Amino acid sequence: MLAHMRFVLSLGLIALLSTSAAAAPWDIVPLSATQNQSSSLSSQGPRAVQIQRGGTSGTLETIEGLDLALAARGLGQISAITLAEDGTLFTADTKSGRLWALTDRAQDGTIDLRRPLQFTFQNPTGLAVIGTTLYVADQRAIWSLETGQSPKEIASLARANSSGDPHILLTHPDGQSLILGLTTQAGTHRILKINTQSGQATLIGEGQAALLALAQREGSQIWTASETTLNSSKSAGLEFVAGQSITSLALPGQYEAPLNWPAKLQDHIIAAQTGPSAMRLVAIPTEFGQPNGNARVLVEGFLTRSGRNAWGEPGALIMDQRGLFFADKQNGRLWRLSATPPAEPKITTIDTASLPKTPSQTPSLNPKGALKIESSIKGTQIDASSTIVKPSSIDYGSKIIKDYDEKKAQEDAEKAATKPKKKRRLSTKRAQPKE
Repeated sequence: MLAHMRFVLSLGLIALLSTSAAAAPWDIVPLSATQNQSSSLSSQGPRAVQIQRGGTSGTLETIEGLDLALAARGLGQISAITLAEDGTLFTADTKSGRLWALTDRAQDGTIDLRRPLQFTFQNPTGLAVIGTTLYVADQRAIWSLETGQSPKEIASLARANSSGDPHILLTHPDGQSLILGLTTQAGTHRILKINTQSGQATLIGEGQAALLALAQREGSQIWTASETTLNSSKSAGLEFVAGQSITSLALPGQYEAPLNWPAKLQDHIIAAQTGPSAMRLVAIPTEFGQPNGNARVLVEGFLTRSGRNAWGEPGALIMDQRGLFFADKQNGRLWRLSATPPAEPKITTIDTASLPKTPSQTPSLNPKGALKIESSIKGTQIDASSTIVKPSSIDYGSKIIKDYDEKKAQEDAEKAATKPKKKRRLSTKRAQPKE
């Protein structure tokens, strides 16, 4: 009996853990403990997730209308990603300090060339591109990198009171400056505008929690993710379940929308969410630039069924017309999310050997190949042995009877004209005189 109770208790625990971890694409994401009462998180608090490295993310799933494809692998511990004007993607490996350039020569989303850049950096966590210049934020400074040249220090971070990780880098909407986000040693965060020519820094924002993600689009307020909160300078923000954090953001209009992107994802913030029972991409609807409605699961499948382990961790993301690229941070993989291609037209295969041979010449009426018909008209010059050859005066609509009558009348007239006329005989009876 005791063994039976233990067995039932074990099944109940497994079911509880599976319920908290399992989610399907487009499911609603709980935003607070009150919305997550069925989850063990609300009663037991956050628990750490063990990341399994070297495993597979073959269980990833997304919504109908989108496809997942592995774009590149072997990129180390991916901490940042950025996009050049020619479509080249750059990623940073925070562990080795190496930067990777990923080239897609056909611009179809398939990475066909992966090469490491010549120089390495100390814990790089921020990347941005302006024109042909690549900017890198590492633990010590912000650097500019031109093709064929050594890195040039733009601004030192020695006196920035930074905790060192992460240093998030964006291109400012003016196209000439950078935005730098960092966490201070006191656990707060600061947002700075960096002049790329002079290196001068201007404070443009700050907050009371550690900074995890940063985003801005042209003409829009700055969005920040810190611990469990997603905020903008003009909204109260969103609160997520304790321990579940937003680590990367893509705002509506920040990047070029992928081709044939589903209409239901328009005006959505795309975010990478990590933490207990939350290793996924989510889509957050907005209206007039502010969150409006329930966040939903966009990509699911990193977590195991127990929710205690995960095959990787979603991280940095970026998008263009080829799709949404997002990193599996721990396993060095780059995934691409794109619209499902239209179905190819169905082609039916026919065994041509069974078909009749194609005529070598176009059929035509000629004296050598006469067309014979059976006539139902009697008493005319057309009968069963008649042969009509080209050119024939008989075609559709011929008036054969009329032609015959006219010809018969003509023959009768000719006969009448050629027949000898009879001489009129004069009477021999003389006329008697009148009295």
